[in-house]
Amino acid sequence: MNLNSNNEVVFQKNNFSKRYQLAKLSLDFADTIAKLRAPDGCPWDKEQTLTSLKSYLIEESYEAIDALNSFDAIPSEKQIKNYYSELGDVLLQVYLNAQVAHDENLFCLNDVISSINKKMIQRHPHVFQKNDSTIQNTDDVLKQWDKIKEKENIDNPKQNDSLLKKALKKRALPTLNFGVEVSKRAKKVGFSWNTLEEVFQDVISEVKELQYEIEQNEKNIEKIEDEIGDVVYALCNVVQFFKETNEGAKHFDFDLIARAAIDKFINRFKEMERICLEMETPLTETSVKNISLEQWNDLWKQAKKRRYR
Repeated sequence: MNLNSNNEVVFQKNNFSKRYQLAKLSLDFADTIAKLRAPDGCPWDKEQTLTSLKSYLIEESYEAIDALNSFDAIPSEKQIKNYYSELGDVLLQVYLNAQVAHDENLFCLNDVISSINKKMIQRHPHVFQKNDSTIQNTDDVLKQWDKIKEKENIDNPKQNDSLLKKALKKRALPTLNFGVEVSKRAKKVGFSWNTLEEVFQDVISEVKELQYEIEQNEKNIEKIEDEIGDVVYALCNVVQFFKETNEGAKHFDFDLIARAAIDKFINRFKEMERICLEMETPLTETSVKNISLEQWNDLWKQAKKRRYR
């Protein structure tokens, strides 16, 4: 890859056919989305706004992660196709949002692609400028990335001067991961527990406060809601502590951890359904009304023995 005097990537002819095919596919897809939004296009697509598309962008991103998790669990050609199909759905949201913005005279797909391309080149001077020999490893890259971001923020000042500002910029993250980022930043400025025992004791303390509110004869729903939130944030501190102090936990993603627990419950519930089917007493909306909690617990124990995830 070569760069001109403006640090722009110079086109290389040796991959012309593949690059042309990629460019054509990208343009064809943009045309497809524009057609869906045209006066004679699809009623649903024409009705969409940037606000209405928010939930779809989140949903498609989660579905892509779910597909990747399935591939990690059981690698196969089918799972590979499922993953790139889900990535396509994420890409659809990028193109569709850009088209809606274009129709509203806000910005266009060119702005989206140009912006991210410029950012990646600026944030990787060790690759595109070749004038920085201090970059030796991933940690160096991350430190450089933060310095460049900080300079960009100085050049484009915002109102937020909080010591938590680096975490607050990530407010768009899934809630649990945002909590971990806030915990991380709080620790960097010195406001955190120093040992795992202290961090976990804080979780227990918050659980006890929640328990106290739950046990009151007169339930204060606002306080219960508040204490539930405190328990969740205390767990954010646990996740962050492990990420920072344990090499094997650096991959921890609190949102995916919670989702895995939900998936575990779903898997075990389905196993209970299979057990009942084998006993020729299938679970239905009607039959479950006659099952006692004791019977449910017995089925759950059987399911756990069969499936450990």
